[in-house]
Amino acid sequence: MPDSNQNQSDILILAEKLIQALDTDSQLSDKEEAALTRLEFVIESKLFLQDSRESPDEFLLERFQDRLVEFEQEHPSLAGLVRRISNSLSNMGV
Repeated sequence: MPDSNQNQSDILILAEKLIQALDTDSQLSDKEEAALTRLEFVIESKLFLQDSRESPDEFLLERFQDRLVEFEQEHPSLAGLVRRISNSLSNMGV
């Protein structure tokens, strides 16, 4: 059975091939988009499990920071409000 480094290398090669194929064919059908979405979910799940096993604390902090950045980009006014509330509570000693 191949080791983890070989698996990662194979995945990177396949991902690069997929990116090249997508770059040459910019029109995807709904079925192809759904398949890519499922593929993304599977890959993220596998990476999540691997990262969480190797360094759980670091991984959770990194995921939290990524989600926070996404939230701020998707909801800038709400994120600003939450930040102001948090700062006010902090200034009050809470």
